[in-house]
Amino acid sequence: MSTFSLFSHLPTELRLRIWGLTVEPRTVDVSISDSYLSWRYDNPLPVTNTPVPAPLQTCRESRREMQKHYQRGLVELRNRDDMGLRYVWVNFEIDIIYIGNGNHLGLYKAVAPQIQRLRFEAEYSDETFYRGSMKDLQSFTSIKEIFIVCMDGMKAWWGALEENQENLWPCGEESIWFIDPDNGNMMRASENDANCLHQYRVQWWEMGDDYDTGLPLILVRLCRRAMRRRAAAISR
Repeated sequence: MSTFSLFSHLPTELRLRIWGLTVEPRTVDVSISDSYLSWRYDNPLPVTNTPVPAPLQTCRESRREMQKHYQRGLVELRNRDDMGLRYVWVNFEIDIIYIGNGNHLGLYKAVAPQIQRLRFEAEYSDETFYRGSMKDLQSFTSIKEIFIVCMDGMKAWWGALEENQENLWPCGEESIWFIDPDNGNMMRASENDANCLHQYRVQWWEMGDDYDTGLPLILVRLCRRAMRRRAAAISR
């Protein structure tokens, strides 16, 4: 059965419950208008190619119910006098706001406190991002999760969590995710650090050196063997 023609005959409470069940997390793809970036207007204009949730456009009943879950977001990023009001339907609690280029983080300061889940693309090796735009993350005071598409590869982001010493990350380490730009694979930043550390240790081991000490493996093994013998002698 492709349609259910008796939907309108269901009890109102059940219909509203069904409309509510259509709400699900989305990635809302938002970018700053090219015209803003080139013409240097005072306020950026958000543009999205993410479709409006269908129930918001289905009927009056569904629209009223959906407006309990969605709001007209990013309106603070508007608005020249000659342009109509621009907004994006968004549920800030569950939707991921994808802004594209991480070097544009500063352009979202007006709405940053509303955003709870943020995704962007960046290169950790890019001085513009590392020295400048990364500090703009501090404006996202309500953030719960950050998703970063690592355009220079996930290995390049090894050690990025250490920046928390400067309080650059506005959320906990367990809520920072790295995404591989080639295959879309995703892992926590802490897992990426552990994987990279393991790989480097293996590489050093294959070259005959110990990663943690920088000493030749044979010397490290001799030292450890001597320490074990000494500990055994002391315990007797």
